[in-house]
Amino acid sequence: MTNKNQAPVSNKKQHHRSINARFLWLISVIAGIVFFITFLRTPLFPLKWSLIVLAVLAVIFLLTFFLSARTSPKNLFTKIINIILCVVLFIGSVMIPYEVDKISNLFNQVTSGNEIINIYRMSDSYAKTNSFTDVYQYDNDNGATKDLSSLKDAKFITSMTQDSDNTDYALIEMNKEFGQTATTMDRTSFIDAAEALYTNEGDFLIMPAEYVGMVEGSAAYENFEQDTQIVYSFSRQVEVTQTVKGDDTLTKKPFSIFFGGNDETGALNPEAKGRTDVCMIVTVNPNTHQISIVNLPRDSYVPNPAYGSGDSSYDKLTHLGLSGISNTLKGLSNYLDEPVNNYFFLNFDTFWDIMVALGGVEIDNPYSFDALDGEHFEAGPKLLTAESGLMYVREREGLPDGDFGRNMHQQIVMTAIIKKITSADGIVHFNSILDAIKNDFLTNVSSDAIYGLVNKQLNEGMSWNIVSYHILGETGMEVCASAPGQELSVVYPYPNQVRFVKDVMDQIDAGDIVEQEDLPDGKYDTNSSTN
Repeated sequence: MTNKNQAPVSNKKQHHRSINARFLWLISVIAGIVFFITFLRTPLFPLKWSLIVLAVLAVIFLLTFFLSARTSPKNLFTKIINIILCVVLFIGSVMIPYEVDKISNLFNQVTSGNEIINIYRMSDSYAKTNSFTDVYQYDNDNGATKDLSSLKDAKFITSMTQDSDNTDYALIEMNKEFGQTATTMDRTSFIDAAEALYTNEGDFLIMPAEYVGMVEGSAAYENFEQDTQIVYSFSRQVEVTQTVKGDDTLTKKPFSIFFGGNDETGALNPEAKGRTDVCMIVTVNPNTHQISIVNLPRDSYVPNPAYGSGDSSYDKLTHLGLSGISNTLKGLSNYLDEPVNNYFFLNFDTFWDIMVALGGVEIDNPYSFDALDGEHFEAGPKLLTAESGLMYVREREGLPDGDFGRNMHQQIVMTAIIKKITSADGIVHFNSILDAIKNDFLTNVSSDAIYGLVNKQLNEGMSWNIVSYHILGETGMEVCASAPGQELSVVYPYPNQVRFVKDVMDQIDAGDIVEQEDLPDGKYDTNSSTN
């Protein structure tokens, strides 16, 4: 017996709904339009690249249209082709803005870091040898203390003239712990302050760690770190927003960039403040594709704008950075009579990361030498890895011309890096380079300027003509503005070589084509105003 309410059984097979291949083609067209608009609005890519992309997309969509029209709407192969096209275009539409944001974040970022301010005392061994009396108690054999208040009756040596921000910070923190105002004696420089510590005029020296190198540059205190112990350290949080105004003029007219850095590792000073062991000026004419790289010895005896003008303002070039990067730029602009308004500030961590990202660079080593780590560098072509490259640009003791040779090595590697970055291989490594140098450099060059330069490079396929010169000089001993009363080792750059590189910069600015030449033999002219 059958149930009257039972639904009749259908013999027809159930049809499953599926996405139509032609509908997928329509979705891929929409994805293509979104991708093209994204590509067109990206500042990195020139207009002709956008037209090429448009033409390629038009051909692809025309082919997939005929494929979709000539096959069944249910055809699996046609569906897969349209799905793949949709996915690729969608990923491209997302990744292009992501990469642009990555560049923007590199050049417009909040950089934070710590300034380390130490309290120094003479070491136990030095104090015993020199009959010093130390009545203060410390927590361990390293001469450090956790109880800062135990030092409240001591006399502290400072140099407010050379660094008031960090010294003030340390004193404020100390006064909180002491419950009273610390007793201080101030000196005009940290070298003078170190002298007061050595002669037992005060018990402790308050000094930021970045000035140790300057103090050890004085022959009298070249063993400062061995002769002293750190009793207590302050960490001052510094935050600097590296947002710079858009500037597209770097693609339209010549400009100079100062590449400054030190041979240290770790986090950079967020204020781009400190000694510059690398002092390189790169002058670029983006219209004639000319570049000059000029190295000045770090100990060049030049006027320091932070100390006024006249003979008393002369200082080691590396010390100009102790008053900030703007002071270095001003000093170089005055000295070379060339506006140097842009900078990149880095250290050897940055260099290492760039070399790793590039997979090394090829150089032509001018002469054989042995580095301090035992590595032998043969004359001739050589592939520098990150490790060997770092040793190559740091070495000076094993070179026949010492620090001058190191300057030349830095130029050789810098030239190789520029050539590789601007090559097709460099474009392939562009993303890895961006990832590698994040938070590893400081600059005032805007992301707009970088976009413009990359756009110009891609549009014109520029081949750059690069000339490089490293200025030489004679060494001597002089009193420096940042270290009054102390004679420090300096270099007197040859005036005729300085004039020569100034002429090269002027030619590049004027749009002339320059060729690599030999620097003239160094000499001093008694009648020259540049002596």
